[in-house]
Amino acid sequence: MKRLGMIAFWGVVAVATLIGLAAVGLRIYKGLGITNLNYIVPWGLWVAFYIYFIGLSAGSFLLSTMIFVFGIKRFEPIGRIALFSALIALNAGLMFVLLDLGHMERFWTVFINRNLFSVLSIEIHFYLLYIVIICSELWLLMRRDLVRLGQGEGWQAWLYRLLSFGSKDASPESAARDMRLVKILGLIGLPTAIGVHGGTGALFAVVKARPMWYGPLFPIIFIVSALASGAALLTFIVAFFGRMPKEERTELTLALGKLTAGILAFDLLLIWSEFSIGFYGAIPEDLDALRLIVFGPFWWVFWLQQLLFGAIVPIILILWPKTGRNPYWVGLAGLMVVIGIFGVRLNIVIPALSMPVLEGLAEAYSVVPAPSKAAFTVSAEVVLWLQRGAILLALATIVAFSLIGWHATRQKTKTSRSGAGHWVAQVAAGVGIVAIALLALSWFGSNSTLLSTASANYLADNFSGLSGIFHLSPVKALYFPSPNEWLTSIGVIGFTLILFAIGWQLLPLDVDPHAAEAH
Repeated sequence: MKRLGMIAFWGVVAVATLIGLAAVGLRIYKGLGITNLNYIVPWGLWVAFYIYFIGLSAGSFLLSTMIFVFGIKRFEPIGRIALFSALIALNAGLMFVLLDLGHMERFWTVFINRNLFSVLSIEIHFYLLYIVIICSELWLLMRRDLVRLGQGEGWQAWLYRLLSFGSKDASPESAARDMRLVKILGLIGLPTAIGVHGGTGALFAVVKARPMWYGPLFPIIFIVSALASGAALLTFIVAFFGRMPKEERTELTLALGKLTAGILAFDLLLIWSEFSIGFYGAIPEDLDALRLIVFGPFWWVFWLQQLLFGAIVPIILILWPKTGRNPYWVGLAGLMVVIGIFGVRLNIVIPALSMPVLEGLAEAYSVVPAPSKAAFTVSAEVVLWLQRGAILLALATIVAFSLIGWHATRQKTKTSRSGAGHWVAQVAAGVGIVAIALLALSWFGSNSTLLSTASANYLADNFSGLSGIFHLSPVKALYFPSPNEWLTSIGVIGFTLILFAIGWQLLPLDVDPHAAEAH
């Protein structure tokens, strides 16, 4: 049954990837005209995916640095997996950059027309150095296993001999030499990885016409959220796909989960600080973007995907003893964080661009046509159904979690003499489930695309001190990705999953070094 499920899953991934790659071909043939990007919102879904995958890559690499440079032996079994994840995620991020280029065929010109005063030019050279460091570290860590596996017969042995580049020395002295080189490369890679993702934050921070982007915390938030997403990704991979012994896998998963929860809590503190500065500073352009995030058409991305689904519930799952001792619950929490961080990336890119730099610019500047009203209407309908789906997903998440808590208190009531407190907790959980269900269903039945408008206006009207925060700003330009943007993104993600699966099956990524020596 499990085998059939895996075949069905990879069959769906393969079909989706083929469709997505066909959409990539259409994008290459027709250019950016088949997207919903415009002169008001020139960056969209692809740029959000770009910074998302670059964050996953930098976070995974920085975790590998903790292992090989700072000697945290507890996480050593995932060192190779972290480096391989960093390489695959970086590849995905760069593919999204390529998709976003108006002329893909001109990407190479950056290497002959260098501008050392350009953050983007500097960032590209950081990427090249970063790729070399990751591949070198990964090869040094796998070299002895590649030599050992290449001694057999068949195409796999031939592949391992090819990947070992003719190396045949598997002695302990060579292994010690390799680890010294890995540590040196890790030391070089530490500022490089920070430059890769902190530099991505700097790309936004130097765009001075967008107040939301040039705060001093912005590059730091990029790095911390990268660490959170990288740790969460490794937590999920180890929990569900780790091939190490069960006890070791469980211990490693729980340790990674606690690390993820700690970094994520710090990331939430930084985001709260950033929002507080924006709201208290009351800069009109900054307030408009923040209001759009919190109460705009995509309010559910912030409240449900980013905060509830991607932060609050995972932290509780990791820290609550009932679920925090189960590697599968902790691994699921890691997956939820990985999905939630994408909501963070969307809220970085699109809301800040949806507000014109100057009032009336959208009407006055007519060289390039604005998005059509028909496209806006279609997008509004899609947004409505998306937010209804998000509400149902949030409802299901909270109800499921409340049922777990209700079951736990019920079990304690049966085994405890003083069960009154546990019965109170059960009743509270039940009331909470019903209240949330009624609230969500009332929202789901709304005909408005701004489901939080009524509550926001109520707060603004009855608490005048909050009016600057809660009064909604008009949306000047609603961007919603076109079908081609979604399909090409699915194609790139599917291709990335297939690459990771191939590497996971063929490369010695989680081989026990002691077991390898025994052979």
